[in-house]
Amino acid sequence: MLDLEYLMYQGEIKSKVGLLVTWYHAANSKSEMEEALNSMYLLYFLGFLKFVQNKFPDVTLSPGWVTLYLPPIISNRTYTREMIQQMYDLLKDLPQKITYPAQAVMTRSAWSHFNWLLQQSDRLGIPALWQGKSDPLTLEDLLFIRDSSNPEKIYYDIFEPLLSEFKQAALNTNRKRLFYPEGSIQLYFQPEDFDGLLVNWYEADISSEKEFFSSNSGMVTLKISVQDSSSFPQVAFPKSPTQFPLELEDYMNIILASPNPWGVFLKTENQDALNKTLNVLSRIYDRKALNVPVWISMEVSYGNFSMEAYIQGKDFLNTINDIFPYVTIAPSWPAPVLDSGYTEILVQDMLMLCEGLWQEVSFQLNTVALGKEWLSSVKLLQASPTNTTQNKGYTGFMAMRSHEENRIYYRLQQDYRDMFLANVFTS
Repeated sequence: MLDLEYLMYQGEIKSKVGLLVTWYHAANSKSEMEEALNSMYLLYFLGFLKFVQNKFPDVTLSPGWVTLYLPPIISNRTYTREMIQQMYDLLKDLPQKITYPAQAVMTRSAWSHFNWLLQQSDRLGIPALWQGKSDPLTLEDLLFIRDSSNPEKIYYDIFEPLLSEFKQAALNTNRKRLFYPEGSIQLYFQPEDFDGLLVNWYEADISSEKEFFSSNSGMVTLKISVQDSSSFPQVAFPKSPTQFPLELEDYMNIILASPNPWGVFLKTENQDALNKTLNVLSRIYDRKALNVPVWISMEVSYGNFSMEAYIQGKDFLNTINDIFPYVTIAPSWPAPVLDSGYTEILVQDMLMLCEGLWQEVSFQLNTVALGKEWLSSVKLLQASPTNTTQNKGYTGFMAMRSHEENRIYYRLQQDYRDMFLANVFTS
């Protein structure tokens, strides 16, 4: 990967931001490019990798895909999960840094796959999003990719005048971000030292909601229910039980209109509420208006934590993937199975349920149960670099925090939160 610190030392850029790097092309015409290609031997990919390992091991590998952009009216083909997975499987065990050049005009529509790829290892990156001369690349597409990724990991080989417009807009700190809803809240909120404790969590409240969202920032928990099979999903307000619920889409519009960074944690009460919630999210996303982190949570039944009256874990996951998959999946165990805490068998079955998911997964932990048995729950974080946990309550926090700070979030009542912050930062 390009060394941003070296370019800063040389005075080429002022900060470690890939957007500031200028790209130059040795072949500036089609004829020059064809001449360059005709002068090289064509190697099969695996032979190429073997050659590099034997002759030039101290390099960054930058394999790409053969692509052809066609307008959506002709074809909706783009980078597929299978393409990304196959490339990753071929290269994941190599010791070198690996970067993947990608055609920018096709990248936004496949961002779920690239987002997964970038999180598998610090060795992986996209060295340059490149633009074909006739590609109808838009400023909004570029801002979406930049806002949804680490600015040190992606470079932009884009034609003028779009490149200058992009730089001006991207470096404007006052603009509204265009964030991928399944993206990491670490990346979105950027807490100091990436400490999950510093991400604020709130319960939805009906009082002064517009003022509240314009003066605070963080994740807001919305409990979603439906009155009957024909009704829209509604936000319930536990702090104001006599208040008539608001429709989810109306409440989401209030959140999305806020100038401050917000994310939503949606806890749905049953299968019908889940279906309708996901359909609302899909409609907002299709309007390109869903630009905040979104988590979907339910208590699920599976394996050794199977219980009647709870949604089957596979049904929960399949519904998300069928209707609107671009969310962080946040499953939890039924409370009645946690009398002995998070035992080895409960943790292993939850990992088995979530095996193979490409989304970020955040396991919801009740810290009263965590205080009874927590050691096995560490495996939830070890299973994947995109797994996180979120703890609700206070007991058992310090044990988990002693093992990991960055990928644990804390949904606490304000008095507990203040006490926990005081204990952590004064100890």
